[in-house]
Amino acid sequence: MNQDVLKSLLNPIRMKIFQHVLMNEGVTTGDLAKALPDVPQASLYRHINKMVQDEILSVMSENKVRGVYEKVYAIQNNPLTSINKIVEEEDREQLYMVCYTFAMSLLMDFGNYLKRDSIDLPEDKVGFRSIPLYLSDGESDRFLTGLYDLLEDVLDHDPSEERTLRKFSYAFMPVEEKEEMDDV
Repeated sequence: MNQDVLKSLLNPIRMKIFQHVLMNEGVTTGDLAKALPDVPQASLYRHINKMVQDEILSVMSENKVRGVYEKVYAIQNNPLTSINKIVEEEDREQLYMVCYTFAMSLLMDFGNYLKRDSIDLPEDKVGFRSIPLYLSDGESDRFLTGLYDLLEDVLDHDPSEERTLRKFSYAFMPVEEKEEMDDV
């Protein structure tokens, strides 16, 4: 899988664009601007162009509106399909690269946060933790189901004045107890 494609999908704005196009067949830039009002128009065009360049989106048609052609976008290649294939095939090298890209994306996001003129981790609701949990398979299933339920409640929130775009990322995996204790 092309790592640029995965990076595109890990960007929170591009992920929102991807989700909107995935849920609404045939989307124009105007539709996306309405769905993502907090994204400046120039940024929106830049993100869409990057997604077309990475072959995530394609132009499925062009409509003439008041003498100007408006592009209609659709999903060209769903990166989630590629990730699911890597998971199914248990391609360890590719799985490592997916995880590596994910981790680097987090570091880039945090680095960009630190470049702000003013930062206040508690006020900005910034946090990162590694919490060891002893869970049976059943307890893990219940934990993840509860987490998914919480996320489902907030995934469809529209941008607004009082909402800030935030990125929630996590990794959940078994670890050797010795490794876990060394990290505490």
